[in-house]
Amino acid sequence: MERTLRIGRICEKRGTQAMIAKATGISRPAVSRIVRGLEPPYPKRGKAIAAAVGWAGDWRELFEEIDEDGGQM
Repeated sequence: MERTLRIGRICEKRGTQAMIAKATGISRPAVSRIVRGLEPPYPKRGKAIAAAVGWAGDWRELFEEIDEDGGQM
């Protein structure tokens, strides 16, 4: 079952999966799985994705499940 993660919402709004893949060297299919919550980001990938989207907070916050309004669940 797919979950809605904060990073997924960012990608929906900005269309950034391809950019993330290019900037991080993570394959686009892997980025897609991570963004959809189907694959764990693990620290190295999570930090790289956070840097690629300019996330200033803790990288783990990007991968938290959120509700429809964007609030943390």
